[in-house]
Amino acid sequence: MALRWFAAYAVLEIAAFVAMVMTLGFGWAVLISLAAVVLGLVILRWQGRKILAELRRASRNEVDPRAPLADTALVAVSTLLLVIPGVVSTVAGTLLLFPPTRRVLRPVVVAAGARQVATAMDRAGVYATGVYGAGRGATVVEGSVVESDTPEAGHPSTPLRTRDLPQGR
Repeated sequence: MALRWFAAYAVLEIAAFVAMVMTLGFGWAVLISLAAVVLGLVILRWQGRKILAELRRASRNEVDPRAPLADTALVAVSTLLLVIPGVVSTVAGTLLLFPPTRRVLRPVVVAAGARQVATAMDRAGVYATGVYGAGRGATVVEGSVVESDTPEAGHPSTPLRTRDLPQGR
């Protein structure tokens, strides 16, 4: 499957470059490709500083961390696209650096990240309720705790009171 995606990408990049060469000439096509990479790197530096500042603010609980984290993921993808040679990947990487584009794609990144975290938690045996299971196939028994003052304290038949239970379980 990955080989098909790579082949499709290669065909797309070659077709775009050939179209630029046929339209503008080889020299201009190379010059435009290099200029797009330089422009993308300049924008990456500018937007990278802004995102790092937002991450710092999020680490101090000044802003909601979801937007800076999603932007960081999109800038990482953008950086990868800028490093990969080709006109199409460079243009896509440059477009991902602009805040309006990232704002539109943020919900997709947050949903994908949440799905990945949930999958990782499931594999680790940690569930969303915060209870650590005994692994896959653990049985949960619903029940209730009854307080009773009649039996003597410390006696084996004395039921546990709610305040005696360990927290987080």
